[in-house]
Amino acid sequence: MRGPELGVALKARVMMFASTSGTGRPLPAAESTPGPTPPLATAWLQPRSQHRVMILGWLLLAPLGLVLTGCGPDLTRPPARPVGFVEPMVLELIGPQIARIENQPGDAEEHGTLALMYEANEMWEVATRSFAQAVELDPGNPIWAVHLYRCRKSLGETTGEWQRLESLVDRFSTRAPFLYHLGRERLENGDIDGARKAFEDCQQLASGNPAVLVALSELATLLGNSQQALQLAQQALVKAPGHPAVLNARGQALRALGRSDEAQTDLQAGLNASRIPFPDEGLRRLSGYYAAPQMLINHSADLIGAGFASRAEQLLHRVLLARPGDRDALNNLALALKSLSRPEEALTRLQEALKSDADYFPTLINITDLLLAMQRPRDALIHAHKAVRIDAENAIAHRLLGMTQIRLQDFPAALASFEQSLLLQPGNFDCHGAASEAALASGNLEAATRHLTEASKLRPEFLPAQVNLVHLLIKQGNLEDADRRLQDLFRRLGEHPEVVKAYEALRRARSGGGGNR
Repeated sequence: MRGPELGVALKARVMMFASTSGTGRPLPAAESTPGPTPPLATAWLQPRSQHRVMILGWLLLAPLGLVLTGCGPDLTRPPARPVGFVEPMVLELIGPQIARIENQPGDAEEHGTLALMYEANEMWEVATRSFAQAVELDPGNPIWAVHLYRCRKSLGETTGEWQRLESLVDRFSTRAPFLYHLGRERLENGDIDGARKAFEDCQQLASGNPAVLVALSELATLLGNSQQALQLAQQALVKAPGHPAVLNARGQALRALGRSDEAQTDLQAGLNASRIPFPDEGLRRLSGYYAAPQMLINHSADLIGAGFASRAEQLLHRVLLARPGDRDALNNLALALKSLSRPEEALTRLQEALKSDADYFPTLINITDLLLAMQRPRDALIHAHKAVRIDAENAIAHRLLGMTQIRLQDFPAALASFEQSLLLQPGNFDCHGAASEAALASGNLEAATRHLTEASKLRPEFLPAQVNLVHLLIKQGNLEDADRRLQDLFRRLGEHPEVVKAYEALRRARSGGGGNR
């Protein structure tokens, strides 16, 4: 068994690696400086004499059955503008949109579009102002109402938000995104019954959505309905396989059911997980408005993870034109190039990043991983040792050092590195598998058995771990334990060739009179 690919694209809002022990550092996000909110434009008011003329005209025309419409002034709002420094790439994005609003100051769609541009680049203060104007101009549009809520929460302006959402229930009771956020707000404020109703209504409108399935699972765990919580989490896992928030929900349910061993892996994978966003038309538009360099770097990580490395490469070249030598952009560009089977170019980019900052932990991790993939373990070892020195509490650094040492056939040192990684991040299947290989190569059968046993518990469906453990037990003479495990494999898998081979090995051991029969 070999370890997973360890190079992971960098994102400012989360830790560098999804599986890190929690010691990595978040990267800074570019954001505008919040400033005072400018006064809104005052709606045009007619002089009193004109009001009298209009009323008189109405009285004169009413007997004739005539009705005047559109006599009142249209509601308008000026474009919300950011205060303080704004990245040039963001200015390029918002400039034309601000001009459109100046031409059509009463168009809610234009104000909402500008607000989405701000939201996409995490400019929460000005996004909040812009969404508020869109809501004033078009109170019936749920997208602006929901995104105003999202931005106020991101800005930390929570006072009155629950009451505001409750006041909109009648208007948006058939809008799934609104109901989802209403349910979350009710849950945060202790209204359990209200939260359940909102989530269930949302589920009726958006059946199978993983965000609401996770919310219902968490609620079921809270209410003591652990089996239902597990079923809901399993359904969410089908829709969002491997998502940390789903794994966390399943882990919580398993732990509540008393299945702590099974829960451990899920809870570790879901540690500090961000929620699955509930999709709406506004969210679907956000990715088209990324312009701040850090947001483009974040988006490139999503693209690489989704298999769109070529698109990520294009975005990162744009960032590097604006910010030559940016270490985060260079790291993600290297990962994109690696995905595109261009390792030499990737290595060049990581070497550039090292020139920018020789002690930057993500670069050391990514260059170690790349050099291992390029079959250059001696070069990788230098960077792996340095990564461990810089962050000795990071499980991934120790695991990568172990992978480097095992390639150099320094098996005892590799075993020590893997075991240190497991102390920092227990329950990692791949690390247990690699540790068992290092232990076997070192002749440490006791350690090999221990790590294979743990790997088998973590992934009972993974046949190589199960079969390797059986062979190891036979080698140690633990024939009864080997037989028990083989019987379980036959029940689950039938006469799989690998299981049959292991059974033949057991039969030969017994006929030779070895072990505990």
